[in-house]
Amino acid sequence: MEPIELRHRARRAYELGRARLGAKAAGAALLIAAAAVALGRPPELTALLCAALAALVAALAFRGGASARAVTAGLAAGSGAMLAPVVLMTAGCSMFGPASMRFCVPACVVAGGVVGAALALLAAREEHGAREFLLAGTAVAAVTASFGCTLGGAAGVVGMALGTVAAGAPVWLAARAHR
Repeated sequence: MEPIELRHRARRAYELGRARLGAKAAGAALLIAAAAVALGRPPELTALLCAALAALVAALAFRGGASARAVTAGLAAGSGAMLAPVVLMTAGCSMFGPASMRFCVPACVVAGGVVGAALALLAAREEHGAREFLLAGTAVAAVTASFGCTLGGAAGVVGMALGTVAAGAPVWLAARAHR
């Protein structure tokens, strides 16, 4: 076997391995979307968000490095935030009409803050690629949490994203300065 052919085969095996990781991450996105539909989210919007999330996590996992490490953390943190409106609904709060603005949007902001702080602390522990980890994890968590915050409309989704950034940035900066 020629060295060039050997190098080509090794490269192909490496890329197939990265593609498998991306497919597994996309499969996790599909499971989260299925859970969202089972919890009563609108199927059309959930399908759109799922397509975006699956493409995002597949690309980040294929890329490797800190971005790939952030996929699992972002999916886990976003899934927790996705459940915030469900917890409120179970507690008896109205999720539709004017009453949703009183409870759902603030819950999305608080959930986003928790997500941002958690991801910032994890990113601060990264030896290499802390910013990349934080950006990738935040993007994945924001799309994942959007499955739940769609009940609050665009305000819920934007509130969750703003809460993530508002809480995550200072925590990350403080943790990096402490290091």
